[in-house]
Order: sequence, then C-alpha cells, then structure tokens
Amino acid sequence: MARNWSEVFIGVAEEAALSAPEAVEDTRGGWVRQLRDGLAKSRKALQQQFASVLFDRFDESVWERIEEALIYADVGVDTTVSIVQALEAEANAGNIKDPGQLLEKLRETTAQHFYQADTRIDVAHSPAVILMVGVNGTGKTTTIGKIAWHLRELGKEPLLVAGDTFRAAAVEQLVE
Repeated sequence: MARNWSEVFIGVAEEAALSAPEAVEDTRGGWVRQLRDGLAKSRKALQQQFASVLFDRFDESVWERIEEALIYADVGVDTTVSIVQALEAEANAGNIKDPGQLLEKLRETTAQHFYQADTRIDVAHSPAVILMVGVNGTGKTTTIGKIAWHLRELGKEPLLVAGDTFRAAAVEQLVE
C-alpha cells in the first residue's frame, strides 16, 4: 500500500516525487478510507441483493440470481460468468454446503478476479487517461479533484472532463 501520493502513480518525474509534500491524512484515515466509505453504498446494495439470493439448496435459480446481482453491480458479463462458473464448480465438488459458505466463496472468488499485484495508477504515457465510474453519491468527483491536485503537485498537467449526465454541477465542482 502506498504511503504517500508520489507512490500512487507510475510515471511521475522522480524529482517531483521526491519534492512532493506528504499527503495530509484527514481524520477519517486518508483518501483510501474515503474511497472505501464512498463505495459503501454499492457494497450495501450488493449485499442486500445476495442476502435475498441465498437459499438452503443450490439450484439453477440461485446461480441465475447471483448472475443478475453481479450484472446489476456492473461487474461485467465475462467476469460474472467466470465467477458463477467457479462457484458452481465448488458447489458441485461439495466444497460449498450452505449459504454462509457460498457467500464466503463468492467474496474470495470476486476478490481474486479484481486483485492486482500493483495497484498504482500508470500515468507514464501521454496522454494518460484515468476513467472514473461508479454509483451516484460515492465521491467520484471529489476523488477526481484530489487526484488532479496531487498529479499537478507531482509535475503533471491534468485535464479534467466531466461526463456526468445526471448532475450538471459536476463541471463547477471540478473547477473549484
């Protein structure tokens, strides 16, 4: 895990990274905690979906409802199919026997699909594009502003483009 913003990005000038001021941690624990808190809405919605899915027996309707919940959470079709196939294989092998084990295996399998050994953001090439997507109200615009500020401090020239079709104030918020 990066300890300061100069460690978050790949491709910033070495001298800029060395002279960059340390990120000031807020009382909530920094930008990672803010991001995690912002994603809490999505996580809670997904947990509610899975809570309604879990039954005592695993039949085709359970796998279909898990697929629906993952698609609804924007996991993506290929990833969803892969996750559900892995869960079905585990259940057929007898490794999943109850809803609690299914939920635990779902967490593990999903985490394996999204885990990356290097979680830094590569801004070495020009232009470097960072696309932010997510559920409304989760702090995307605030996070974008913080990333842009830190990139400028590290010698980059960020250009922000608002693509928010539901909230016209996003442009004004990015300008601030």
